[in-house]
Parts: sequence; structure tokens; C-alpha cells
Amino acid sequence: MISFLIILMNLSFILHLQDDKTFQADYIFIDGLAFHQQGVKGIFENYGPTKFSNTNYECGFFSNEEQGKTFYELIYKQVTWIGNNEEGFLAELVRFDPEGRMKWSYKGIELSGKSTQKEIESFMDKSAEPIKFSGRDDDNLFSVGGYFQDADDGFFLLLKQGYLIEFHYWSPC
Repeated sequence: MISFLIILMNLSFILHLQDDKTFQADYIFIDGLAFHQQGVKGIFENYGPTKFSNTNYECGFFSNEEQGKTFYELIYKQVTWIGNNEEGFLAELVRFDPEGRMKWSYKGIELSGKSTQKEIESFMDKSAEPIKFSGRDDDNLFSVGGYFQDADDGFFLLLKQGYLIEFHYWSPC
């Protein structure tokens, strides 16, 4: 099931990333923490300790087999971090709350669960597209994505009923 979802997300993401805006990962912050190369200490100080959960991705930048390294997820209610102590962790999934407490920022621009589809489309310089997730019953999901500058990976922002609900990291498979 996970592999089917990854394939579906990869296909959808690739189709939506043509001529997309690129982003410098060093300027992205999730809830005040650096989006990537974040150490466990900073994550634990911000969210408290949690268990290291093993990952089992078939392919991509966080595939244990493909990369020859072991990666872990640190799962919290609103953020899932993925990585290892050697390379650091990055925010793989962010769930935004409607009150706007969880924030994603880039060079002074903040996005939260209060951010509208129109605002996000303006920031991303493109329109969001309908997206279907296997195993999710949401009928009105839209996504808009971007690549990281000089990289093969990227992200997409997921919207429901005109508001930002999730951030998803994406790596090629």
C-alpha cells in the first residue's frame, strides 16, 4: 500500500512540477526549526523526546537499501521528521492546524493553516491542481509543488476547502 501511494504521489508530483519555482532549502523553517539538516537535539528541545521509528521506503533519498544507510522517522502529532544522526533530519510531513499555530516560513513569508489557496498560488506563482490520495476519502484536495534549487527533490503543499492543510517532502523514486 505504501509503495502504491508513493508511486501515485511521485507521478502526480512530476506532472505538476513542470516549470516550477525553485526554493533554497536553507531558508525554509518549520515551526521555527530548520527544514533540513536538523539535529535530534533541536527537535527534542522543541517537541520533546520520541521513539526512532524505522523507515521502509522502497526507493528515494530515504530508502535504507538504495542509500546504504539507515534512516528513521521521528513522529509527532503535527510533524514527522526523517533522517539519521549522521546527516540530520528534515521535515517529511507537516500537518497545519486551522488556528495557524504551525508555521512554514521561507525568506520572511509565513504559511499556516490560515493561508488560503489564493495566497499560496500567488506565493508559488502557479495554480493548485486537484489530487487524489489512495486511501483518503477527501474529495476536494488540491496540491501545488516546487523543487529545491539545484536538487532533484522538492515538496508539495496540500490544500482542502481552500486552506493549507499539509506540507509533504518529495524525493524521486
